[in-house]
Amino acid sequence: MPENMNIKRIIILSIFFSSIGCFPLFDYHRVNSDFAELKNFLNEVRFSAIQDGKSYIVRFEDRQTDLYTFNNEFIRSLPISTLSQVNYNTTLGDNMIVFRPGGTNEHNTRVHGGDIRLKSWFGFSKSIAVNCTGFVSEGVYPEDN
Repeated sequence: MPENMNIKRIIILSIFFSSIGCFPLFDYHRVNSDFAELKNFLNEVRFSAIQDGKSYIVRFEDRQTDLYTFNNEFIRSLPISTLSQVNYNTTLGDNMIVFRPGGTNEHNTRVHGGDIRLKSWFGFSKSIAVNCTGFVSEGVYPEDN
């Protein structure tokens, strides 16, 4: 009988330690998934502004990204659980990006744009830079000289 208990304990401990080891992998996947979804979302807004000739506002608040028309009509939301910091301010308000057919520069408070930073529970991080033309790329806003 003691042999069976040892095997059961080994199996239970193996499952326990394996699940603890997998949690950081889940966290890493979470920040990468949010990064891909947010980058795709921002690119879609940029292309819609160019293609439709309309202006859109993307607001960041409480780990959520909301898309509005320039007339403040809500279009849709995207939850971003790893949203950590938004370094993008406009003449219409902070923590938002105004996408216009010609870019974002008309409403930017910083000349070249800004960035959005994502950070997970274990400290995995990704950043998205949006420049004055609305181009979305991985990275951070270049520091002012």
